[in-house]
Amino acid sequence: MNFFRNMGGMASIRDTFKTRHVKYGGYAAFITLAVFAGLILLNLTMGRLSLQVDLTRDRLFTLSEQTLHVLDQVETPVKIYGLWQPGHEDPEVMYVINLFLSGSRNISFEAVDPNRNRGFVNRYDRDRTGISSGSLIVEGNMGNRVIAPGEMYDFHEWGGFEIRDYLVERKISSAILFAGTGVTPVIYELIGFWNVDDRMSFTVPVINDFMERENFEVRQLNLLLSEIPGDASIIALCLPERDLSPTEMEKLQVYLDNGGRFFVMANYMIEDLTNLNVLLADYGIGFNHGYVIERDPSYVVPSAQGALLPDLAADHDITRALSNKRNTPVILLQPMPVYEVQPRRREIEINPLMFSSPGSFLRADIEQIDADNLPGDLPGPLMLGAAVALPGDNWRLPTDTSPQTRIVAIGDPYIWISPFVFEAYHTNMDVFINSLTWLDNRPEAAAGRSKSRVMSPMNITMVHFIVYAVILIAVIPLAFFISGLAVWLRRRHL
Repeated sequence: MNFFRNMGGMASIRDTFKTRHVKYGGYAAFITLAVFAGLILLNLTMGRLSLQVDLTRDRLFTLSEQTLHVLDQVETPVKIYGLWQPGHEDPEVMYVINLFLSGSRNISFEAVDPNRNRGFVNRYDRDRTGISSGSLIVEGNMGNRVIAPGEMYDFHEWGGFEIRDYLVERKISSAILFAGTGVTPVIYELIGFWNVDDRMSFTVPVINDFMERENFEVRQLNLLLSEIPGDASIIALCLPERDLSPTEMEKLQVYLDNGGRFFVMANYMIEDLTNLNVLLADYGIGFNHGYVIERDPSYVVPSAQGALLPDLAADHDITRALSNKRNTPVILLQPMPVYEVQPRRREIEINPLMFSSPGSFLRADIEQIDADNLPGDLPGPLMLGAAVALPGDNWRLPTDTSPQTRIVAIGDPYIWISPFVFEAYHTNMDVFINSLTWLDNRPEAAAGRSKSRVMSPMNITMVHFIVYAVILIAVIPLAFFISGLAVWLRRRHL
């Protein structure tokens, strides 16, 4: 009792809680506790929702819109088997598989230990060459596909093997499309245009295996001896050493007039492409004889004479997802340009795919070796590839289902061979396969064929350095000092 008398009693204690210092201190403590409680609740909520944001440059861990479109078409059960020993699963592959599982209820997954289930694995080993641990088996009502571990990544060997690009989404999408539909588009490669027919053919084992994994079947066709089969999805003319004959041109013309698909890669060494250009002119394009010379160093491959690094168009399905990959560019070997024919039919849609730099020019006389621009040379920028679409007769009507003629013309006959010569330029194959899938009107055509893991260095100019230094050294510390000073001045008068 003496203590409370000395302190002024309970009334004095109550009066103490009414002072401004205690009030503001109580408010601050209450707000602090409320913030902590809110953070805890937010953390628990976010943990239950499992929300994640993919901040990688190429969206490595997010399914593309085209893959989601493929999943929408899966109407029958598709099973993905992962051949992993327990505890040896690839976490990055599993992450992508889980995205597929969440994208379609018709897709399921099961891990299988290959060492304990040899009979199961052997069922899918058609060639009896063995299926390695880490492979994926995608099985549906219409068939199955095996994806080997090495097919899920692109590697480069610069002082040792290193993963550069992820292909997991692309491979699983293609396998699901096949396993769910059983449809394999047939590409007929025109033969009789080379001195040695199988020299650069799609039927070369390494190319044929690649095409098969991309869900294409390749057959050969001699138009001088045969008609174009009814099951032809695409007709391909690659690296020709002569022009089309009148008979071949006439058969191709009938095929294209009925909604055919044509893929052509021309060779600048052929001086006479009259019949080929007459065929293409009906669809608004043609090849300019000669090859492109680049004078801009940033568009040149220093180690390869005549090799160019073109700009890719950002507004077409074939190149849109690849247009920002300057660190993994496309390489073209002495390409010849594609030009637009004027006048042409209004309904023809011509979309450029690749360009040379403004400093480039077309060397029309290929016998001249002078590096300077000569009379008769055509200044750049030059179109090095084009995609042409000609809708059907009723193309303006929403209900139009008539076949649409499509053509892809590229001025480099080696674009699909370059990755096997220049190991670093696998984006060439992306353009090549994207062209075929666009011609076939497959939904994954617009998808980035691979997702790059390469970390590009940050290039900072002196101006950027000064700006960042002022912000970090002066602006941010000064902002903290001013805000702290304002709070102190306010509280000292409470």
